Amino acid sequence: MRIPLYIEFSGKKVAVIGGGGVGTLRAKKFVEVGADVTVFSREFSDELKLMFERGEVKLVEASADELDFDEIAKNFDLIVVAVGSKEFNDKIIEAASKYRAMVNLANDARKTEVVVPFEGGKDGIRFAVTTEGKSGVVARKVKELFQKVLEEQEELIHFLKAMDYLKEYMKSNEVPVNLRMKLYPIVSSNEEFLELVKEGKVEEAKKLVEKIVEDYVSGRVKAEEGGIQF
Repeated sequence: MRIPLYIEFSGKKVAVIGGGGVGTLRAKKFVEVGADVTVFSREFSDELKLMFERGEVKLVEASADELDFDEIAKNFDLIVVAVGSKEFNDKIIEAASKYRAMVNLANDARKTEVVVPFEGGKDGIRFAVTTEGKSGVVARKVKELFQKVLEEQEELIHFLKAMDYLKEYMKSNEVPVNLRMKLYPIVSSNEEFLELVKEGKVEEAKKLVEKIVEDYVSGRVKAEEGGIQF
């Protein structure tokens, strides 16, 4: 069973097999996050050619039946299969398993190890949506719905900024972990804090955060045992 993960791909080596529309989209996605991308194909889209001219990707002219999948799996962290035929999928999966490379089968949602979802976000909040091959149209609509909610709920962004400040403030002041875990739900349910966040008064919310933390660190206020763990 797959689980959702965010993986740092900067500097990772990605092989894309297929230079058409899907291969181009996959190559662009990984180039954007700083991956070292090589596209293997008999033909390449005009966009891939431009990317090659700009030094963004490497292009290797070869059809799938000419490729040494073991050699590719040995030298790449992720193999993206972006060709219509599923003829070589099993061989690629077998080679990848030998060398612990990951595989994204753009042509087989059932067998793929890695899913490339639709994604969106705003100001530090990110999300990803997939139906795992059932319907890209539905996944896109859900992504647009989530994005609309983020765009309309500015309060969430203020809340994130204030809670992020709380986390960093406690770490920089070496607040013990057990106390930090108790203070997250205490602060996030504080009525004055929530009102400041709602009004967009983030700097004032940060000041209140400091006061609440200091009250508990000094012992002026006692944190109850238990509470929600984050």
